[in-house]
Amino acid sequence: MKKASLNIALIVILASIVILSACESRFPLSSLPDPLSGVTVEDTTYLEITPAFEGIGTPGALLIGNDQLMYVADTENNRIIMMNIAGNILGTRPITQPTSISQDMRLDLLVGGSVVTASKDTVGALFRIKLAQAKHQIETAIMDTIWRETARPKRRFVGVAALPDNEFLAVRQGPDNSSFVDPDGRVLLFNAKSVFVTPLGDLVTRAGSGITDINQPSGIAAFPNSRDFILIQHSVGVAYGAIWMIYQRSSDFEGWLPKFDPSKPEQKDVEFIRPNRFVQASAVVVDGRRRDIFVADAALDTIIKFDSRGRFKSESFGFARTGGRMLKPTGLAFFDRTLYVADAGTKRILRFRLSTEFQ
Repeated sequence: MKKASLNIALIVILASIVILSACESRFPLSSLPDPLSGVTVEDTTYLEITPAFEGIGTPGALLIGNDQLMYVADTENNRIIMMNIAGNILGTRPITQPTSISQDMRLDLLVGGSVVTASKDTVGALFRIKLAQAKHQIETAIMDTIWRETARPKRRFVGVAALPDNEFLAVRQGPDNSSFVDPDGRVLLFNAKSVFVTPLGDLVTRAGSGITDINQPSGIAAFPNSRDFILIQHSVGVAYGAIWMIYQRSSDFEGWLPKFDPSKPEQKDVEFIRPNRFVQASAVVVDGRRRDIFVADAALDTIIKFDSRGRFKSESFGFARTGGRMLKPTGLAFFDRTLYVADAGTKRILRFRLSTEFQ
């Protein structure tokens, strides 16, 4: 494949967005960043594996768990779908408006969704589905309600990430961040018994340009065998759509610090923390073997890839390279050299693999 400038591809992206705006509201073109600016298409690129997986409704999140099974949060149809890697549906479980999903080392599913209260309010909630105990019969597995936001019905849990010791982080989002004590947008830590421990004070809920400022968090991914994580957010009122936090513990400090900090001269040019790179970061996943990071932008119909040093990778791809087959990526998973993309725009799971890794 010959090298070619992405200027033409970006024109195609923008033209396609204009066409799509007739069907749904899109971001103004003048506000869209250029995530692939200055990059040329190389011989190594992601190619789609066909056929795509159908029959999944409208996906809000995607997971390939520690049990090597695939789970889809079908938000529109109020269910969790269990599938194998071949795309066959193995079972479903009703949950109101599921938006996030993870799996701990006990193979329990952790799900962010909603419940309907006695007063008929729909409020955000966290659930634990005890799969291993039920021998992976998701329809009959015990499901515990871990947490519910009864007092604040507009809050939702848009991200959840299990940690190696079976503690987990839950990302909460909502419209009201005016409270200094308890804003809607926070990351909450729960212990292995599903007991709430603390909100993470390492991230500050406010509009701003600081590397740890969060305003509208939208998802989270933990690194395998690590307490490090990446938080993503919609870039409204903040500069950074993805924040990489690393866990540190010493005699005088225990908590999370940003891996890359633009206030440090040696890190200010790291591509991962280029300001305003994203518009609507909607999903993130880590390749545990190579520690590459994939971030989906649902507004730009784009997947951006970084290496473990925060460098932009030219295999990143978007609307122009998929021929319109990926219209609103909302979930990501990575397994066996393959990137899985849950696409709400086409209601399918797409699969991609590097051209160099086809046999």
